[in-house]
Amino acid sequence: MKTLRLFVLMIPIISFTLFYTCSKAEEVEEIIEIPEPEEPEETEAPQPINEADIDANKIATINTGGVVGQFYNFWSIRPMINQSRFNGSSFRNSLQPIKDYVKSYNLVRSMGGRTDNLNMFYKGVDASGNIITDFSELITTMRNFRSTGFKPRIVLSKVPWEMVANKVVNAFGNTSPPDDYDHWRQYVNAFLTTLVNEFGMQEVKTWRFRVSTEPNYAPNHWNGTMEDYFKHYDITVDEVLKVIPDAIVGPGNMLTEGVAIYTTELIDHCANGINYATGERGTKMDFFSISYYEKIDQNTVALPEKIQPYRNKLNSYPQFSDIPLDIQEFGILRDENRKRGLSLTDGTELGASWYATVADMVHEFRINEIYDWGQEIEGSDLPQGRKNVMRMFQKMEDGNRLEAIDNFSGYAGVIPVVKGDVIYLLVYNHNPSRTSTSSRTIYPKLEGGLISSGNKWKMNEWTVDKNNGIMMHELYKDLRAAGVSEDTNGRIYGNRPSDRFGDGWRDVLNANLSKYQGLAELPKTVSDSLVIKGDGSLILKVDLEPHSVKLYELIPE
Repeated sequence: MKTLRLFVLMIPIISFTLFYTCSKAEEVEEIIEIPEPEEPEETEAPQPINEADIDANKIATINTGGVVGQFYNFWSIRPMINQSRFNGSSFRNSLQPIKDYVKSYNLVRSMGGRTDNLNMFYKGVDASGNIITDFSELITTMRNFRSTGFKPRIVLSKVPWEMVANKVVNAFGNTSPPDDYDHWRQYVNAFLTTLVNEFGMQEVKTWRFRVSTEPNYAPNHWNGTMEDYFKHYDITVDEVLKVIPDAIVGPGNMLTEGVAIYTTELIDHCANGINYATGERGTKMDFFSISYYEKIDQNTVALPEKIQPYRNKLNSYPQFSDIPLDIQEFGILRDENRKRGLSLTDGTELGASWYATVADMVHEFRINEIYDWGQEIEGSDLPQGRKNVMRMFQKMEDGNRLEAIDNFSGYAGVIPVVKGDVIYLLVYNHNPSRTSTSSRTIYPKLEGGLISSGNKWKMNEWTVDKNNGIMMHELYKDLRAAGVSEDTNGRIYGNRPSDRFGDGWRDVLNANLSKYQGLAELPKTVSDSLVIKGDGSLILKVDLEPHSVKLYELIPE
């Protein structure tokens, strides 16, 4: 028998309040089975629910006529450490499945100075002091990259090895400034001129150029002082603008860990410091960015404390208050046992609910973009739970965000969006601890605007939690059953099974791929349920697992 969900009406005093229960029918009394039209004798009377019985701290009040901003796309940029990979046709072809959500790549370490000796375009200096270069490989790589249809963003680093006499090898190569800034100027000019000559000024001036990576992380990313980097930034920007007067340029993403040697001082310098290249006050800065890596073992969501000082400082200068503020490195760096591995996120429902929490903060702190290392499981195109949350975001993309007022404790919330006459509600519950049992019930209360003007709504629901849209638990179960060696000191539940399991994990993954595809698919857990509004507000009852994200779609009938 087809099961429909009946919304219960009651009149506490003078107003009508409507409740919907979104959990499984066998678990909640408020869901009434309504028979097919040919069986009217089975219809049962609804049981009223009194709004006064709801804890006010569980209600999120939403004015469907009160727009506070746009739900914009912040998830479509990927960093790329080795852009030479684009020279392989098999790699380029492998990117087809991600093209619906990846639009641009940020190409790092593009100018040499690497430990792998890639991008060795700089060949030294001739007897007259003019630099010698060979950009043929750069042209080939960029042609192959652009054949994919992605938009490039270029990180102007690192300084080539030949530009420093004292060659100190740090974590990712040379992090020292050049010994002679005339040589560096010539190289920046030649590098950018090559791109302009090949792809045209009108195209290249639409690309972003970032000067270095985490320059406040010494010596791993910058083997110099704070003032050394300010000088390096000023001179590099000055030379960029000589080639591309309208260039979009900004500084390296700022490390937000305790080892950072400075924080917001760079913003002060660009606002009113004396420019090392021009001698004038201030330096061009078209965007600003940070790195944000979560650590599960710290049992928190650290983004607010990491980004708030930068948001406040940018806001303090009129010329910088509205420039893009990005997270250009992003992920969950460690598991609950302080293990890193190569994974840069969590592949389970914990990573999914964390991502929804971050999405809410994106709008709170006016974060423009988040550069994402990838949302698939190693060795496959299988989505992590976090990617399924991104699929929810895509449904809401470019809609109007509505104000949601609540008194929720912890990391839970409702992101309401209107697109045309369709209402979306993304409801999430996140707990930083993987073992948390803190499920909760949230009551989104919709009123005003579209709710006032409509009476009947068709409702759909999608869910990501431990039982929906997640395949990692089943993979771990199968790997253990197959006897694949497991490193109990390896990172657990990252997006890379190889962080935890030995040879053989890929065979198990491929042997059970169809099963995992079914488990990993974003499930539609409610389809076309009829919502009948009363005279006042519409309230949904949403039961959430400790790590859970649900998307509701309300379509007027």
